[in-house]
Amino acid sequence: MKAEIITYETKNMTNSRRSIISKRLFGFTDRTKGSTYSYKRKGMLESMPHVVITKKTFVVGVKDGRRIKEAIKELGPDVKSW
Repeated sequence: MKAEIITYETKNMTNSRRSIISKRLFGFTDRTKGSTYSYKRKGMLESMPHVVITKKTFVVGVKDGRRIKEAIKELGPDVKSW
């Protein structure tokens, strides 16, 4: 399988925007009713094979890389891939 390394930069972004990107990629735990109930919300990377190098750098397949790059660019940060 051919793979590509994807990295993105969030230096000039607000904390809320950074959080949205992280949740969209990696998923999050949603808690309701005073943390009585919790639900695991899946991120994009959970449905595809990947290797996380750092929080903002990971390796995915070339086909999946296109979807990931589009989703990140939609929210604003600079995306680089090799």
